[in-house]
Amino acid sequence: ASMPVYKSKFNESKGTSVCKTVVLPIKSALSGPCPSLPEGTEDIIDEALLSFRCNVLHTTFSQPGPADLTLCYLTIYIGEMLRFLKNTSTKAEAKKKSVQVSHSNNFSIPGDDGFCLPGFFGKPKTKGEANTLRSYYRQLREELTIRLLDIIYNKDGSQNKWWFQFSKKSFMGIDMAT
Repeated sequence: ASMPVYKSKFNESKGTSVCKTVVLPIKSALSGPCPSLPEGTEDIIDEALLSFRCNVLHTTFSQPGPADLTLCYLTIYIGEMLRFLKNTSTKAEAKKKSVQVSHSNNFSIPGDDGFCLPGFFGKPKTKGEANTLRSYYRQLREELTIRLLDIIYNKDGSQNKWWFQFSKKSFMGIDMAT
């Protein structure tokens, strides 16, 4: 029997609803639409990092809840970052290079042609909803990248091979979140 896919514990969370997902609070000093959570509490980014190595092996994700949509998106984004950084041998170099992706506003959202999970999300009904989702996901991408670099690079700045081996895997066969 295979491991079941890890589902988000934040599916019941209340918040601003956008494109069938929900704007969740996170621990972050970055500005954006996410409400702030105190240090020491788990957020959707922690959840994505903790479940990544299990979830990335899955080819399907059935009946996702609102927070699952964001969890799936972040899982794809982590895989994309691992592939993007796999030839970047030091954390210092990765920090510089990752900003190209994490700080970009030029990524697809639901309703765009290149969006990675078109059947999962709703299309934005208004320009305001599209803007909210884009700024929400930009904030998540930026904060996740900061935390990811601390995990995928060792204390001495070298690559953590236990993480980088997953650069060969793509969640549900999807390579890019951008």
